[in-house]
Amino acid sequence: MSYREKENIINILSGLLITLIYGWVVLQRHLEGTIDLTTDYKTWGSVFLIFILVSIVARIIIYIIFHIINAIATREQRIPAEDERDKLIKLKATRNSHYIFSSGFVMSVMALAFGMPVYMIFIAFIIVGLISEIVDNGSQIYYYRKGV
Repeated sequence: MSYREKENIINILSGLLITLIYGWVVLQRHLEGTIDLTTDYKTWGSVFLIFILVSIVARIIIYIIFHIINAIATREQRIPAEDERDKLIKLKATRNSHYIFSSGFVMSVMALAFGMPVYMIFIAFIIVGLISEIVDNGSQIYYYRKGV
C-alpha cells in the first residue's frame, strides 16, 4: 500500500473519529442543558468554530503520529514527492467531493424551505461535510488503485 493510500485511510478514520467524538460531547452538553441547540444560533456558530479548531489541532497531531509510525515501519525518512499523477488524482477526488457537498447543501436548503427546523440544517451541514470528505479520500484511494 502506498504512502498516499495510507494517508487517505488515516484522513477518513480521523475525520470520522473527530466528528463523532466532538458531536457526542456537544450532544451531551445539550442534553445536560448546558447549551441550547434548538433555538440559540449564536451557540451553533461557536460550536462550528470550536469544531474547526479542534479538528485542525487533532489532525495535526494525528498526521505527526502517522508520519512517525510510517517512518519507523517503512524506514523511509521522507514523504514521497507529489507528481502529476498525484495532482490529477486529487483534482478528480476534489471534484467528486464538491459534487457531494453541493448536492447536500442544496438538499439541506430545500428541506429548510419545506419546513425543516433551522437547527437541523446545521446538523445536515456537518453530516454532508463529513460525507464529502469521505468521498474525497475514498475517491483518491480508488484512483490510486485503479490507476488514472
